[in-house]
Amino acid sequence: MIWPEQPVRRIVLALPVETGDGRKYGRSLEEIARLPADLRDGILFAAPTLSESPWLVNHASRADCQQEDHLVRVVVPTVLAALGGQARPPVHLLGFSKGGFAALNLLTRHPGLFAVASVWDASLLSDRPPHPQLVDVAGSTGRLGEYDVRRNLRRHAGDLRGACRIALGGVGTLVADWTAGHQLLEEAGIPHRAYRDAPAEHRWSAAWLAPAMRHLLDLEDRLLPGPEGGPER
Repeated sequence: MIWPEQPVRRIVLALPVETGDGRKYGRSLEEIARLPADLRDGILFAAPTLSESPWLVNHASRADCQQEDHLVRVVVPTVLAALGGQARPPVHLLGFSKGGFAALNLLTRHPGLFAVASVWDASLLSDRPPHPQLVDVAGSTGRLGEYDVRRNLRRHAGDLRGACRIALGGVGTLVADWTAGHQLLEEAGIPHRAYRDAPAEHRWSAAWLAPAMRHLLDLEDRLLPGPEGGPER
């Protein structure tokens, strides 16, 4: 975790793209630490790790591979408990590639737990076969269908048609996914902010994290206004 110098006013979960402490795609917290101070003000960043390919799904039969349950029932409560008796701040989701896939799925499946999902170069928003890693970690065709991000966005569109809670960023390498995701959200009537001004390598990088965090904070301001009706940072 990265703790702010100021009181914690929001939590941002930086969702993983590799197992354990993998570094092939960079390190999330190292890149987050490079962001301008105003994009880290009052934010507790937490980067969970998983021993299996981190698509954040529950395996159909393996009790030791219930990734979604682990995040929702263990990781989030643990991070919140670290705040002591402080009032619960909003919890946001941040990710790219499979982390972007997971963020959107988690928002649709737990709209009361998570506030905003800010994703960049998110995976599997285009109509193509699931990645073999996702097939393995899901464990069955039926379970795989439960985590079809396109299907879940359509299925839970009603829960997401109020305030804008999704920032869909690109384009890195998954251009087709960004285009298909933007079109899907438009057709489903789900408010979202789509932007293409953050080209970068497909890895953790302050180059895309900076605009992703700016959009996340702006959406939070609009979703959760301060006590006087205006933004509160």
